[in-house]
Amino acid sequence: MAIVIPLLPFEKYIIAHAIFCVIGFLGLLPLGALLARYSRTFTPRWFTAHWIVQFAIAGPVIIIGVSLGFHAVVLAQSGGANDVHKQWGVAIFVLYLAQLAFGASIHFRKPKQWASGQGRRPFQNYFHAVTGLLIIALAMFQVRTGFRSEWPVQTGRGPISNGANVFWYIWIILLVIAYFAGVVLLLRRQLMQERQARRGDSSSNTELTKQPMAHEAEPSTATEAKAV
Repeated sequence: MAIVIPLLPFEKYIIAHAIFCVIGFLGLLPLGALLARYSRTFTPRWFTAHWIVQFAIAGPVIIIGVSLGFHAVVLAQSGGANDVHKQWGVAIFVLYLAQLAFGASIHFRKPKQWASGQGRRPFQNYFHAVTGLLIIALAMFQVRTGFRSEWPVQTGRGPISNGANVFWYIWIILLVIAYFAGVVLLLRRQLMQERQARRGDSSSNTELTKQPMAHEAEPSTATEAKAV
């Protein structure tokens, strides 16, 4: 008969930390990116949905998750950022906060021509999009180091079931397919809308031009997290 060792307090905090961070970084952030990718050529409300998910919902979830991780380290008395998982965790969290601030600056300080629908897409928009995808990619790596190495090392309980590894691979594949399917299906439409806006072309492709421009967004007092 196997002996079941009850979870220690710090181990419970590690599990809670993992749940919140997985939901925030691997669930909500990709959802916000997909909302922006799929809806931006159909409605100006895409931006509202984007910042609500990336900032208003994901923000509290991620902050709670990171805080639980810090508290678990304190309880375990395992030192500060002294391994790969902890170091990358701090770096990704800081990068996420910087991305929120950068997104806000892009939204509230648009070049005049771009804001009027006449200019070309500014470089900072591309940088913001790439950084958002980078954060998600780094978070995927970070989650794997958590259940593959950090949990066994910190708890001595041995590796997590291989089911977690299988789910991790499947989830990454699904996210990549979903995002790049949106690029293939809708990027041409987005670029066409932006080109028509620059030319002021209202005589051709009437049905398409009735749709909002891909970079248009409703006025907002909220923070933009990622525009992808």
